[in-house]
Amino acid sequence: MKNSKFLTPGRSWVLVFALCVVLLTAIPYLIAASQRGGEFTGFLIGVEDGNSYIAKMMEGAQGDWLFRSPYTTVDQSGALIYLPYLLLGKLLGPVAQHSSLVLVFHIFRSIAIILLCFTAYDFFSLFLRDEKLRRLGLALVTLGNGFGWFVLFLGFPSLFGTIPLDFYSPEAFGFLAVFSLPHLVLARALLLWGLLDYLKHSSGADGKEKDKRVLLTAVIWLVMSLSHLITAGLGLVLISAHLIFVIVKESLFKKKFIINSARIQAVLWTWIGVFPILAYNAWVYWQDSYLKAWAAQNQILSPNPLHYLIAYALVLPLAYFGLRRLLRLQWFVGGFFLVWLVLLPVLFYAPVGLQRRLSEGAWVALVALALFAFQSLSGRTKKGMPPVRDARELWLFSLAFPTTLMIFLGSIRAAQNVELPLFRPEAEIRAFEELGAVADRGEVVLASYTTSNALPAWAPLRVIAGHGPESVNLEALLPKIQSVYQGRTTEDSRLEFLQKYGVSYVFWGPNEKRLGSWQAADEPYLELVVDRGQYQIYKVSAEAIN
Repeated sequence: MKNSKFLTPGRSWVLVFALCVVLLTAIPYLIAASQRGGEFTGFLIGVEDGNSYIAKMMEGAQGDWLFRSPYTTVDQSGALIYLPYLLLGKLLGPVAQHSSLVLVFHIFRSIAIILLCFTAYDFFSLFLRDEKLRRLGLALVTLGNGFGWFVLFLGFPSLFGTIPLDFYSPEAFGFLAVFSLPHLVLARALLLWGLLDYLKHSSGADGKEKDKRVLLTAVIWLVMSLSHLITAGLGLVLISAHLIFVIVKESLFKKKFIINSARIQAVLWTWIGVFPILAYNAWVYWQDSYLKAWAAQNQILSPNPLHYLIAYALVLPLAYFGLRRLLRLQWFVGGFFLVWLVLLPVLFYAPVGLQRRLSEGAWVALVALALFAFQSLSGRTKKGMPPVRDARELWLFSLAFPTTLMIFLGSIRAAQNVELPLFRPEAEIRAFEELGAVADRGEVVLASYTTSNALPAWAPLRVIAGHGPESVNLEALLPKIQSVYQGRTTEDSRLEFLQKYGVSYVFWGPNEKRLGSWQAADEPYLELVVDRGQYQIYKVSAEAIN
């Protein structure tokens, strides 16, 4: 291994660090999985979304190549989205169980972490000569967070109606994504790889080496598009804007219009990788009424600008000085970061429903520039390493970790409490599994919102409403579902509802009993098919709703 070109001493350290991050972030999950008295969902943060990812894997395990949400009864044509989760399900096949799907999910998370560590290290290596700075940068982009903890320290749990950004925005920093969202981590790793490829090779190469490189460029951006299209779209905007900036700058400086064909080609192959998936998504969202409605209510908006200023307060001043130095020493790379920073306010508040997602990678850029401000301009070396300028000031970056520590310790505490929504009652899970065994795939189950969110993660069935973005018309549906379980609802109204939404099974558990006093067992058109303690499931007679 010592002679391996890939595992240089620096990369060997990266591998060890990546494995440490994997083990560290696995600790709370292992604690939760060891608890007794309930079934662990597999998630400690964003459990509702987590259940939906397992449900998507369940779809893949059942043989689907196109995504169709199980959280709605609206007709769907299917779309080539959420491909990583569909593929993960296919690895296990139709015999997949919830526990095996959760295990594969976290294996995916671990692999994505390792890939991110290597791409981030290589990205920093482009302009950070000092190994200490590269390693610190890697720690910051995987385990670091913002300055929002200081707001809590001052006694303000929220500002302008929201908690500090670093406690809920996985795209804005490092730890939350690494801890919970592998598809975002994979997309971030591919984004850094794609940007590094562009910055390193815009000067071009000749012959077969050039042909191989441009093909690799297209493949990187294609896989990124299939993993998380908005990240690929962001990268496309950044390098296209940078190319325009470079052409304008060089043309003005030399007083004639200059186009570098190698740079044009680098951007062109990026477009070749992204555009087919971008065009496909534009078409499928335009023609599919379900996806159109989903997109309309899938709002991930940016908070008040003050939240971003507070969150990035630690690195913004240092990034400014780092950018000035980088522009003097490596104007092409520095120009890219300049374009990125100038575009950030526009991206954060672009007129799209997924505003906050466009902060992806900003933390990496700011950390890179902040660390460059500490890099010595001296060519002298000590034991083969260039010295770090003002190394005694690097302790400032320790202020990026209190939020991470709070989230980590909070997750350990949550993992020890066997309560909803992180855990589900064992009897409920057995009811899910028995229903999955007797029902046909894709049949509709009526249940409360809480039950409906979990059920498709254990059985390949559909529900009327169980996930905020994916259950279209959610606000209108919830009162209607509640009315079914209320005793004052007439039988005709109840049967009309069951017929309208094609309900095949009615779930009856503690969450449903809280919705009303209706007694499902008294209805002649309901046949008991599953009985697990507090949980009963009834099959709706076909004659009753036809």
